[in-house]
This record gives sequence, structure tokens and C-alpha cells, in this order.
Amino acid sequence: MACVFPDSLVLEAPAKVNLCLAVQWPPQDGYHALDSVFATLDLHDTLTFSWGAPEDFAQNGVPQAQTKLGTTVRLDCGSLQLAVEKNLIFRAIDAAEQACSLAAAPQGGALSIAVEKHIPAGGGLGGGSSDAACALKAFAQVNDLDTLDERLLSVAQQLGADVAFFLYGGTALMNGRGDTLARRLPTFPLPLVLMGDDQGNSTAAVYALFDEEHPEAPDAYALTEAIEDETCPRERLAHLCQNNLGPAACQLGPRLSSRLERAQADADVLNALVTGSGSTSYAICADESKAARFAQRIASQCAWTCVARCTEA
Repeated sequence: MACVFPDSLVLEAPAKVNLCLAVQWPPQDGYHALDSVFATLDLHDTLTFSWGAPEDFAQNGVPQAQTKLGTTVRLDCGSLQLAVEKNLIFRAIDAAEQACSLAAAPQGGALSIAVEKHIPAGGGLGGGSSDAACALKAFAQVNDLDTLDERLLSVAQQLGADVAFFLYGGTALMNGRGDTLARRLPTFPLPLVLMGDDQGNSTAAVYALFDEEHPEAPDAYALTEAIEDETCPRERLAHLCQNNLGPAACQLGPRLSSRLERAQADADVLNALVTGSGSTSYAICADESKAARFAQRIASQCAWTCVARCTEA
């Protein structure tokens, strides 16, 4: 097995939405089983991986830490302040080294990772998880491993359901805790208007509210079959996108609820829902022109907006 360490490697880490999120109740062993149709988007972070000697990356103010196998990892996430050891990117590299008994850098060398953030944090778009999956992909590439190597998939599942999905990418039905691939799907064809909030929802708080009322789970398999059917009308495709965490997320964010109500009433919108536990929501439109028009109309009610397309794996 050959290890190839280039001078640098640039990879994109896409955002995601849950086109359908069907959370089951009651939870078992503290976890909710779920079925979810995930889709990656053309909104993405950019990660630059560079290799060299530790002294090459000894820049003031840029934090670094050592993995258990002794690799020095320098991590530059811009304005995001988080101890390196707690960052999912570092944890992914550290865990991958241990799982595969392979290093992320040449012996005595260092790995520098610079993250150019474009995915808003804390909004349910999976930016941190996608960055971690991107680190696993870089690790696989330099160590001549398949990205879907069982050891890397296991690491991703331990880090979180979204991390596991991002190793697959594209549009996919995931089940279990959201970390097990059930079916790869064709790319979801309709444009989305992302509607951002300036405050993230607490996932734990959303699930606590969900457990009080536990609304019925939508049928993720119905959406799966509709996406696979090239003749499915776009209105039905949009209607089958549902999220039973949405009511709890809206309880925690009244402005989120207000935006969804306005979107649902708009003539250019086929459907609108929350992604994950929020606080980002999105509107589904029939075409790009209608998406652009709606994005302009809703912008004053949002911290940010973005017209996005689902992408291939």
C-alpha cells in the first residue's frame, strides 16, 4: 500500500439538506431510529491540506495538536474558535490513523488544514460534519484507500450520522440512526432556496420537544420511489419532502415558523420545510427563475438566503 503525500490537496465539503426526515418514536437506548433522504448541495466549504515539517507551519496564533500516533495537525478555521482536539476535523484524522494504523503525514511531518467556511454554522446544514468527512477523504487519498473503506465508514459513524452520509454524498436514503446507507438515489432535480437564521437551534432541545408530542413520521420511502421515477410530477416530488422534527424546531424559533408560513403561501414555492433540527429552512421551487424571484422576496426576513442545487456524489 503506497502512501502519497502531495505538497497540497484542495477538496470541497458540501452542505446538505434533509429532503425527508422521518424520526421514529419512542427512542431505543437513548437514540431515535430514523429514515432520511439526504442531499448534498452546491454550497460548500473549501479545505486545503498541506504537508511539510512541523516548523513549516509554526505560524503565530494558528492552533495545532498531536494525534495519538504523533502527527502534528495545524488547523486554521478562521474566526471559528474551538480547541483543536475538540474539532471534528482533528478527531476524524486522529480516529482514522488509529483505525487504519496509518499516518496522515510522513513520519516526523505535519499536516496543515485551512478551512474556508461558506456553510453557516449551527443551522442544520452539516458544515462541521462535512468538513470531517472531507478530512477522511483526504486521509484515504494519501494512503491509497477507498473512501468507503469499512474502517473509515466506522470512524464516520462514530463521529456522527451526517459524517457517514457525507462519505457517500449525492442524494441517498439513510436509515438506522441516519448513518447507514439504504439506497443511493438519482440527484434531486428541483432548486432550493435556503433561508438562514442568525441563531442556531439546539438539537437536544428540539428532540426534547419532539419527544413530548412525537408527531407521526412521514414516509421517506415514498419520496425515495418518487425520486427514482423520472415521470413523477414536480408538485408531488416537492410535497413528499417532509420533516417531523419541523414543528419542534419552529416552537424554538418563531421567526423560522413565520418564514415557512410565508414561503408556503408564495405562488413560486411548491413546498417549504426545516432541514434537520434547524434553524435553516428551505423552499422548493419548480425552476431557477422562480427560485430567484422567491429568494429576493424572502431576503428581508432572513439572516441570509441562497439559491442552491442538489449535487451528484
